Order: sequence, then structure tokens, then C-alpha cells
Amino acid sequence: MLAVDAEAILAMVAASSDFVVVLSADLHITHVHLGAEAFAAGEMRDLRGTLFEASLTPESIPKFHALIDAATTDKPVRWRQVNHSFLADSNLAVSYAAQRANDGGYLLLGRDKRDLALLQQQLVQAQLTIEQDYERIRQVESRYRVLFETGTDALVILSADSGRIVDANSAAGRLLDREPPDLVNRSLSNKITAASQPALEQLLDAVRSKGGQKSTSVTLKADGRQIWLDGLLFRSVSDTLILCRLRASESASDTPQPFAGAMVDFYQRSGDAIVFTDKEGAILRSNAAFQSLANVAVPERLRGVSLGNFLGRPSVDLDVMTANAERTGRLSVYGTTIRTEFGAQVPVEISTTYLPDQQPPGFAFLIRDVTRLEASRHAGSAVSTEAVEHVIELVGSTPLKELVRSTTDVVEKLCIETAIRLTNNNRAAAAEMLGLSRQSLYVKLRRFGLIDQED
Repeated sequence: MLAVDAEAILAMVAASSDFVVVLSADLHITHVHLGAEAFAAGEMRDLRGTLFEASLTPESIPKFHALIDAATTDKPVRWRQVNHSFLADSNLAVSYAAQRANDGGYLLLGRDKRDLALLQQQLVQAQLTIEQDYERIRQVESRYRVLFETGTDALVILSADSGRIVDANSAAGRLLDREPPDLVNRSLSNKITAASQPALEQLLDAVRSKGGQKSTSVTLKADGRQIWLDGLLFRSVSDTLILCRLRASESASDTPQPFAGAMVDFYQRSGDAIVFTDKEGAILRSNAAFQSLANVAVPERLRGVSLGNFLGRPSVDLDVMTANAERTGRLSVYGTTIRTEFGAQVPVEISTTYLPDQQPPGFAFLIRDVTRLEASRHAGSAVSTEAVEHVIELVGSTPLKELVRSTTDVVEKLCIETAIRLTNNNRAAAAEMLGLSRQSLYVKLRRFGLIDQED
């Protein structure tokens, strides 16, 4: 009978697997026999004399004990995968089968599972990437549907090859007198008169061959209405499509821009701040110039906020402007300051217009920054010729103290009269506008004869 020593048997077993680990009865590593050259030979040999489970990751220790229990009770051999933690840069995944030895120790056959673990990680990463791409596609699809359906323009997407409708929004359905799903896979030429079909074919041919945007006029078969059709070629993955915008003939690109569109353009581009509010002064809309003037970075923060919060005298300025504008229809120029979000004050002139037909009714404010104008006023302020002549006439006949006081009284009376007029005789508001207490204002009103002594 052929005699084979134990070392030879272990070498043969190791050759049939990746390596063999021999454990003592107390589960310490006594021998390591390697069968795969690419395996971590040095690290495995360094484990000799150590407790086997000390080289495992925490979640692998229960699996190792289950493997040893099965070998101890002579249960059928079952492979279990565990992870070694002795490698510096990663865990070593190994699948083990255990067999009880005659001396009470254990024989562990190991198979290197690093390649399989790498494939599993790549598979998981690929699945995550697919899920992320799918979520991104869903988000794009949702945005596309929202923009496509909520737009006021009638939009139809055609296949560049067949000319049939691929998609249409609700506005196109109303214009073509069909539900959007019923338009899909139908020819757009069937919706226009026979006389208009050559123009449509020429537009589609021009867009297919040259790209860019082309326009033509066609007549609808349903109601005989003439519309403009704008075609734009674009690619979607492997498909070539044509986006068609259907619009009323009076809004064609070769006609003058409608007045409403010009006003919207003015509102958006104006260098002066424009604010629309309701009757209580809550901001409904504001242009970029006002957001810049008030140093507000996020436009949404302005919606619903009282315009008075940004005025120099919050409880007076807004009431004065809205009361006068509502009474007379408009208030031409009102001087005050705008308080920015950071507390700075900017001198402005505000024109206010009452908008009774706006829904809800409210006011429009045109706000102009007069910082440079104020600086020039202060730098070049001068007294009128008449005032100078009047003062000169009084020189010599009136002491200087009396001359200064009488001139001050004239200016003071003029300011009080202006404040009373602007506040529509609201004396509390006028006092706050002038920076006076109500009692001081009443004293000055009596002094200048602007109210009866008994008031």
C-alpha cells in the first residue's frame, strides 16, 4: 500500500483549494498550506500560533463558531464565507469548509472569494448607479411634463422621419379640437386645410435638411383660423424630433411686439424699482431693481411683506402714499428713504398709482434712487433770487436775529402745510413725518394760524 505522509496530503488538499489552515483543539493556527500563488501568502503564514478568530471581522466570528460546531457534531460539510481583517487596505473574503481531525484539531479548506466580492461590489454599485439614473430620468420627465402642460403655448412634437405626432400638450389639444392622447400617432397635416399642406411640408423639409427654427402660416381645418407654426429640430437620444409651436397669427415674429409684452419687458429690465402691492401694502410682485435696492437676495422673501417695512417712516409713508393715490388716482413724487435689509438708508422718490382693476385691487410704486441727486442738491444748494432780494431789503431795518427767525418761520410753516396736505389732514401722521410730537405740532399750528385757538 502506498504510504503518503501528512505534509503531502495537506499539500494535495491545498492544491485542490486555495489554501488549508490547520487548527489545534483550542482553535489556534498551527499550519498554513497555500495552494494558490496569488494568495496573500506572507500574511497567512504570519498568523501561525495566533487564535484564528482574532483575524476575523466582528460579524464573521459567529459564522466561524457555527462552522466549528458543525464539524464537531459531524454534520454535513457546509461552506461559510467569513472576512479576515489582517490585510492593511481591505478585508479578505474567504469561504471555509471544516473537518474534525483525529487529534481533536480542525482542518479548514479555504477558497479565496476576493474576486467574487469585487464582482458583488461592482454589481451593487451598478445597481445604485442605475437607480440614481432612473431617479434622475423621473425628475427630468416630471419637470418636462410640468413645463409642457402648464405653458400657454400650443406645443406639438413630431417625428422627423414620419411627420406624425409623438406628443402634444393640452393647449394644442384645445387648438386642434382633440384630446392630446387622441392626437398621438396622427399626422399634423390632417388638421390643416389642403391649401396649407404644401407650406407645412416645405417647413418640415427645411427643418430636416438645415436645422434651426423655421416658421410658416397655415389654416386650421376645424374652424378656418389662420395660425403660425414654428418648427425646431432637436435630437432625443436616438430619435430626431421636431418641436412645433402653434400660435395666433397676430403674435407672429414679424409683427410688432404686443403692448403687454413690452410692459413686461420694461418691468423686468427697468433701472428703477417697480413694486406692485395689494390695498394693504403687501408686496405681490417686485422687479430685480427693487430687490437690488433693498439688498434682498431671495425674491420669494418679499412676497407678502409690507412695503412699509422698507420705507424710512414705516407707519406714515405708506399710509400717506396709498391714501393720496386712492383718492386722486396717483401721487406723482413723494420723497422718503428705502431701508435696506442691512439697515442702510437710500434716499428715493416714489410715484404711486392706484390700480382698481387689478385683481386684487392695489397699487403700483415706481421708486427711483436719488442718492446722486441729493448729493448734488446739498453741494450746490442756493437761495432763490427773490428770497435773496427780500432778505437784502430787510437788512438794516431788522436785527439779524429777527431776520433769521422770520425766515425760519416761513420755511417751518411751509413744511407743516405740506405735511398736513400729504397726510390728508392726519395730524398724528404729519407729526411723525415732521419728527415732532403731536403736542408740539398743535402748538406750531396755532402759532401759524393753521387751526383755531379752541381746537
